[in-house]
Amino acid sequence: MANLLAFYEDLEVGAESRFFLQALICREQALLTASFKVKPVARLLCLTDRLVRDAVRELAEAGLLVAKKQADKVGRPGQEYEASQYLLDLLAQPRGSSLTHRDLVLRLFNEPEIYAEGPRPETDIGSEKVARKQVCKDGRPAAPGACGRLGTATRVLLAALLTFADQCGVVAGVGEAKLRAMTGLNPIALKHQVRRLVSLGFIRVHVPGVSNGFFVGAKVPSTYYLNLDHTQMGARRPHCAVLVYAEAKQSRYERLTSGLTQPDVARALLALGPAALDVLYHKLAWYTSHLLSLTWGRPGERYGEIPASLEGMIGRELDQLKVGKPGQDEAGYYWPGVLDHFFEVAFEWAEHLKQKFNGKAWSGYQPQVIRLIPVPKPEGRDDALEVVSLIVYPAPENQNCCIVYKDVRGGFLREFDSEADLDVWNRYEFGLLTE
Repeated sequence: MANLLAFYEDLEVGAESRFFLQALICREQALLTASFKVKPVARLLCLTDRLVRDAVRELAEAGLLVAKKQADKVGRPGQEYEASQYLLDLLAQPRGSSLTHRDLVLRLFNEPEIYAEGPRPETDIGSEKVARKQVCKDGRPAAPGACGRLGTATRVLLAALLTFADQCGVVAGVGEAKLRAMTGLNPIALKHQVRRLVSLGFIRVHVPGVSNGFFVGAKVPSTYYLNLDHTQMGARRPHCAVLVYAEAKQSRYERLTSGLTQPDVARALLALGPAALDVLYHKLAWYTSHLLSLTWGRPGERYGEIPASLEGMIGRELDQLKVGKPGQDEAGYYWPGVLDHFFEVAFEWAEHLKQKFNGKAWSGYQPQVIRLIPVPKPEGRDDALEVVSLIVYPAPENQNCCIVYKDVRGGFLREFDSEADLDVWNRYEFGLLTE
């Protein structure tokens, strides 16, 4: 099994050099025990000569490769490279191999035929440009980034996110500083690549984190909802199933604050503004998902091991996120009643969703993991419905893997073979894709 060295944080090289190094390790690790030239290895790995030439130069400067001259041959001395002892020592170090999505990660470095194809409405298909040839003159597949293929920097970031993703594709608790260290991307390039992954549908939803300017002395990292069933991920059957539920609207901010016994705390929460409130709302969705995963198909209990596990999770996370008041000491920063309030709201939300889907979704099926995705509210639009999507792992066998339930007067319940059978506009409407 290939060693995932590309994400080693102490490597002082960029994203393209990391991609080349990992592709070399994945495809032909034996090359690292002998000298190699730029053009032959570029052909072997389906990369451009320029990318390989720049990468080996940067890797040599970082002490990972050693440049050698072929002085014993006729003509101009050729340049060869071989692994340094530093690189061989890194490869010899034992590293964890129990990644949930290891095969998907390795595929991003191994497979040239991954395209930068995003979701598009059927009406746009006729207007697309004629594709360029997808092979080189010698018959090799074109390099990443050429002919519509997913570029190397985009692949490196997606692979890095996959190393943290759970079975439903949710990445939480990973800060931008760590992603930069793992990918070699600078802050501007990282933001650009995140936006690109969102536009292509590899990231369903990106919830930006907030700085310690919102909460007293605490930062909250971004959350990423990856689409593990993207057509370019190579899955032959759905990895996850999807449940979409729409009902008469309750504002997400009302859900966060309704029931708080201290009005001043509710006002302090609302005063944080949309960015921080969205972060808290997605945390609430995470807590609700925890209960849904453990109690799907049966009524929940307010006491016992499962509620205790949720209380511990809320205590560890929310106790660090406090709203300060001018003139109060450290003890005054504690949120009176917020932790208990979040538990009650998560419990009620989970029970509500289970009751609504009882008898309507896969009778007798018990999922391992459920993740709830609140649908972002489009700017300038006041929808009459609140929509949430549930990503369910694993997808049930021999059953329709996508159910849409509109629970209003004149509503409907429809089943689809998979999420891919939904109209693209509906996938945006249901928060399965964002812009």
